[in-house]
This record gives sequence, C-alpha cells and structure tokens, in this order.
Amino acid sequence: MEYKTITVTKPRFGIGRILCLLVGLFLLASALLVSLTIIGIFAGAVLLILSLPFFAAAKGGARYTCPNCGYQKNGVAYGKVNASCKRCRQNIAVNWIDKSTKKSESIS
Repeated sequence: MEYKTITVTKPRFGIGRILCLLVGLFLLASALLVSLTIIGIFAGAVLLILSLPFFAAAKGGARYTCPNCGYQKNGVAYGKVNASCKRCRQNIAVNWIDKSTKKSESIS
C-alpha cells in the first residue's frame, strides 16, 4: 500500500462548539448531583452517557475525501495525526492547518 497524506483545516471554536461544551458540562454536573443518592445512581449514569456526544461535538473535527478510493463521508477528530478510510481501510496521515495560515499562503 502506498502512503497517503491529506490536509484539512482546523475547526473554529465558535458559538456552536461553546454551546455544546456548556450543555455537556451542565449534564455532567447534573449527573454528579443526581448520583449522590442511591436511587439517583441510574439516572445519573444515563445523564453521564447523554453528555458524551456533546463533549465529542465540542471537540470538533473535519470531513475529508479519501485520496485512494474517493469516498467522501470520512471524518477525523481534531488533533489526530492519522485516520483510515471507512471503505478501503487505507491509512492516511492528516496535516492540520489554520484558516489564517491558509489565507496568508494563498495571498503570497
């Protein structure tokens, strides 16, 4: 197999990601508060599980197209340095760039 590399832009930390982080923190605090009693342990576990997708959305990520097979519905979480295609299982290196860096490179 040939070694492939993709370049994706870093996600902005906008209002949507801040809102997801706040909702996740609220659900986590609620889960800890509810689970203080013996009866609320199960409800607290459910709230804890419900908070996890909000933390994942707050972390952010990017979509990319596989350079090997062209599959377009691949995603990579922010900070990961490698990913694999869902269809062809090709291991792909990921280069993260800032949007501000991308704009300055295109002007020069």
